[in-house]
Amino acid sequence: MVFKIDDGSGKSIATILKDGNTETYDCSFSSCTNPVCTCKSIEIVLTPLQDGNQNGQVLSSRRVAIDLIEKVLYASGKYKTPPEDLVFAGLFLSQLTDNDFNFLSTKQFDFKNQITEKADIDSIEGFFDYEAVERDGLMYEYNSVLPYGNQMLVNINGEDYTIFDQYCLLPKCSCTDTSLTIVSVEETNETAEELCSVTLKYGKKKWGIAEGASSPIALGAIRSAIEEQNADFYNQLHLRHKKLKAIYLNCRQKNFPPVQPVTTLKVGRNDPCPCGSRKKYKKCCL
Repeated sequence: MVFKIDDGSGKSIATILKDGNTETYDCSFSSCTNPVCTCKSIEIVLTPLQDGNQNGQVLSSRRVAIDLIEKVLYASGKYKTPPEDLVFAGLFLSQLTDNDFNFLSTKQFDFKNQITEKADIDSIEGFFDYEAVERDGLMYEYNSVLPYGNQMLVNINGEDYTIFDQYCLLPKCSCTDTSLTIVSVEETNETAEELCSVTLKYGKKKWGIAEGASSPIALGAIRSAIEEQNADFYNQLHLRHKKLKAIYLNCRQKNFPPVQPVTTLKVGRNDPCPCGSRKKYKKCCL
């Protein structure tokens, strides 16, 4: 494995083999700063640690950009590996193991998570079906709007689950309704049946099983586990709901302007008829 965490400093260290010698680097990580972008790019800046290089060669810092989905270098576009680092980057990439890619995925998520949770509402360009929200009350999931936002987790009977929370986004609606979909952590990246779908009025702490759904685990056990393992759970839901509604309202104002009412032109009896006949209105369309 190329990466490790230094026990003393807590820093991320990368060690690669080159020409029979080892080269060791201190690493920092960054990624795309768009909160709603789902690209899996990561940029690694590698600063040499002279004490870790056995051949005594003076090394320069390197920059490597990787697509974590395709597991290839970014060689073009905004987040690209510099031309002067391409040879080094190719060697670096060739030595990465599956564990290294998992490590990088965690670093990429952590970076994007901090960007997402600190972003100003005005800077977030969410994607919404405005007509479905306004006409049908379509609910939206927090992590579908903010894919790198904070996730809610729970362990029930020794198994880890992710909680996906959906909300009403109508700006003038004061409801505290949410829908919680609970999915095994191992299944969140795959198409899988829901373990359980729960309705919750978080303002009144009123729980229920979603209509037409069933649960292999008693609702009381689910509720107890979530409340015990997620501090201030109901306030978390309130804040997430409030944030989504603010994002939606800001995006709606920019992308879904209200329909302007049609104004009727008043025409006097002796005015030219608006139909274009050149007759007086009283002798034409009146």
